[in-house]
Amino acid sequence: MSVLETLIDAATYAALCTKLEWLTHKVHTHADTVTRLAAEVDDTAEQMQDASETMKALAVDAATVAEFAEAALTMTGAKEAAGAYTAAADSASAAADAAKSTTESNHGGIADAVDTSPVEMAEAAFYTQQ
Repeated sequence: MSVLETLIDAATYAALCTKLEWLTHKVHTHADTVTRLAAEVDDTAEQMQDASETMKALAVDAATVAEFAEAALTMTGAKEAAGAYTAAADSASAAADAAKSTTESNHGGIADAVDTSPVEMAEAAFYTQQ
């Protein structure tokens, strides 16, 4: 079952809030993972560059030194891409928080009123104000 299908099944405010809580948690977890991986790529790129410089200082052949330097350069590019991805994941986290907050602020009071009402809710047309 896809996430969309599970959201479609959230036919009540309470079910939707549960789904939004779960989705928001998943987005934050994903953003944390991306941030951690970006830091690991950065660290590895630095270590690869250090290895290249060490080999150069030890007069290792130029082709081998160049291979390590190229790997470090490629990893630095990956780190920069991961940084952009991290920023996007952070934006997604903020958007998920905003969606959850908006749902709660716009509909929470209504859900509470319905839940605590001593009578069943009437048809929607009954509540229309003209």
